[in-house]
Amino acid sequence: MSHLPSSSVRDHMKWAGLLGCEAVLSSMALMQASSMAAPPKKMMAPLGHVPQQREGPDRGPQSHMILPSGMSCPPLLIRKEGEFQAPRLLDEKEMRANEDMQQKKKNRKSVAPCKGTGDENGPSSKVQKNFICDHCYGAFRSGYHLKRHILIHTGEKPYACAVCDMRFIQRYHLERHSLIHTGVKPYACSMCDMRFFQRYHLERHRLTHTGVKPYACSMCDMRFFQRYHLARHSLTHTGVKPYACSMCDMKFFQRYHLARHSLTHTGVKPYACSMCDMRFFQRYHLARHTLTHTGVKPYACSMCDMRFFQRYHLARHSLTHTGVKPYACTMCDMRFIQRYQLERHSLTHTGVKPYACTMCDKRFFQRYHLARHSLTHMGVKPYACTMCDMKFFQRYHLARHSLTHTGVKPFACTMCDMRFVQRYHLARHSLTHTGMRQCTCPCHIL
Repeated sequence: MSHLPSSSVRDHMKWAGLLGCEAVLSSMALMQASSMAAPPKKMMAPLGHVPQQREGPDRGPQSHMILPSGMSCPPLLIRKEGEFQAPRLLDEKEMRANEDMQQKKKNRKSVAPCKGTGDENGPSSKVQKNFICDHCYGAFRSGYHLKRHILIHTGEKPYACAVCDMRFIQRYHLERHSLIHTGVKPYACSMCDMRFFQRYHLERHRLTHTGVKPYACSMCDMRFFQRYHLARHSLTHTGVKPYACSMCDMKFFQRYHLARHSLTHTGVKPYACSMCDMRFFQRYHLARHTLTHTGVKPYACSMCDMRFFQRYHLARHSLTHTGVKPYACTMCDMRFIQRYQLERHSLTHTGVKPYACTMCDKRFFQRYHLARHSLTHMGVKPYACTMCDMKFFQRYHLARHSLTHTGVKPFACTMCDMRFVQRYHLARHSLTHTGMRQCTCPCHIL
């Protein structure tokens, strides 16, 4: 193998470098000439490529490029095919979409100042986002951020939980999720003993101490601690019920209401009483039932001494003081305090007796009447007199019998001084005043 003289080698390398520089300068001159001849278009830089700084305002356009004396052209880096995408020009539609996307991001959150090395007022004081997503044209400041963002489009979740089947796009999300399995709540409230898995939950909780409700409804005066509560409330104005039951035609404003309703189809009652065998669909029903074991009646009437287990019972009782009967019969002038009383009364117009005795052919309007009638078949008399050995099927019979021991006669005749223990006796006596029945009163006996 022959060796070239050292001077020939140096000349050969010099010419090779000059040819490389000439190729680079020629491509730059062509691109600059095309940009001067054609209308200006924005070009998105390829991944990993940092655009050169613009010319200063005091420097005019140049038609050719000249290297300073004494400087050599840097060696060309030859990359493998497919290592990066070639730069491409965006049409007007894509440019508008990109600008709209960037504007939305600016509106969503303010851009933090850069920790760059340039002057504070210079162009390098902000992060240059040169990494562009080909799916949504979002700009990012590093290749790592771009790769992480692309996972949103591909649906890939590389970080898997070792305890359950959950997967996540970011490692931070996995670490935050792992706290649920360990039970560690690192974020503590300084005003109470509450602790939280996430910092966001702590910040949201602090609003309950300050009373600040930053999310206001644009259609009414309601304000909310959380954006989710505002979005959920807005549905009440639009009337949209996005959560539909797959087993019936019911629709709901909230997902929780749908999940609670679905239990009525499956028959599952997840809330069990610890003091008896009762189970309930809702936690509220269980809490209300527990009061029957403790005997606590938290709802007190402000007009009398009555107390109630449920707020609904108190509201219903209050109508007895006001005299309001909101439930009116459509077939007569009768009005009722409770809806149940109206429904029961309506049966007297239709003649329907839904409660049938299983031991005879009798039927009744009310379940209570059926239960009372069933005692006659069993021979059970649950109501016993405390002053004698008499027992009765009905409480009313016992109350009427007790008057014979006390001597009280509550039913008085309006036409004479006679008084009676039972209303029936008074009605029978009244017929003697109308002439329909012969009077046997002591006042007519000679």
